[in-house]
Amino acid sequence: MIVRIGDEIDGVSIDTSAGGRLASWVMAGCERLLVEPAAGIAPSLGWGCYLMAPFVGRVHQGWVDWAGRKIRLRLNGGHHSIQGAVFDSEWTVTSKTAASVSLSCPLDPSKWPFRGTVTQRIAIARGLMRLDAEIAADEAMPAALGWHPWFRNPGGHLCVGVKGDKVLTLQPDLIPTGELTPVDRRTDLRAGPNLAGHRLDDVYPAVRSPVVITWPDIELTMSFARPVGVAVVHTHPQAVCVGLATAWPDSIRLARAGHAGTGLVSLPAGEKLSAAASCSWVVRPAVQPVDRRLLSRS
Repeated sequence: MIVRIGDEIDGVSIDTSAGGRLASWVMAGCERLLVEPAAGIAPSLGWGCYLMAPFVGRVHQGWVDWAGRKIRLRLNGGHHSIQGAVFDSEWTVTSKTAASVSLSCPLDPSKWPFRGTVTQRIAIARGLMRLDAEIAADEAMPAALGWHPWFRNPGGHLCVGVKGDKVLTLQPDLIPTGELTPVDRRTDLRAGPNLAGHRLDDVYPAVRSPVVITWPDIELTMSFARPVGVAVVHTHPQAVCVGLATAWPDSIRLARAGHAGTGLVSLPAGEKLSAAASCSWVVRPAVQPVDRRLLSRS
């Protein structure tokens, strides 16, 4: 089911059968998300903007070793588990207005062995959208939350600003080692560079709000507060993912290994983990003519 809120100038469509994801996000009259799967990426992972919960990013070989339990998750990312347990589940609309929608999804035991429920709320106004998400634990569990948007990059003009001084050191299969490396010429996004020619699939583990994304015609500011503090930037010929999260990828293993600052939360039964991001956008002064047909093409 597709649920629409907002209008044709600033509005979103939510696909409840595809993980409750934003299937469309129109800002200033133009589509800003990749609305079909990116080439070379699993169809359920490479489009829209979906919620990651109750873990984010990759889990090494799908193994969760936590509180005396050792469990293997589904391997949906090659040799690893990836992006949580709800991005491809059916969600239920619990309330809706013209400008907001709330949804709920129980955790599927075939995808995550701990009982609980994930909820999210999306609210939109002119030039503004707020994303709220929450995990409620029915039994004790490790927990993390995040959002994974695929922003369209027509013509390669997208600029991304991330206030992060370090990146996680990654193995060739993108599993973090737990070590941190200062940003370099390739990974330094503090000045908001144009990403044309950049090849990134990197994790910024301690970022400061906001993250800023700029198209030729608008500027999007993604503001957040703790527990959100991790950003992931992944470039693709069709789009750029600029994700926000409360924890590192593979944080369960890394926290167990003694690495500090992973962001992993251990939720007791009956407790909740909540996170929010506020997204605002403004029209930029015209520096050069913008082909809006290119921006609006799906």
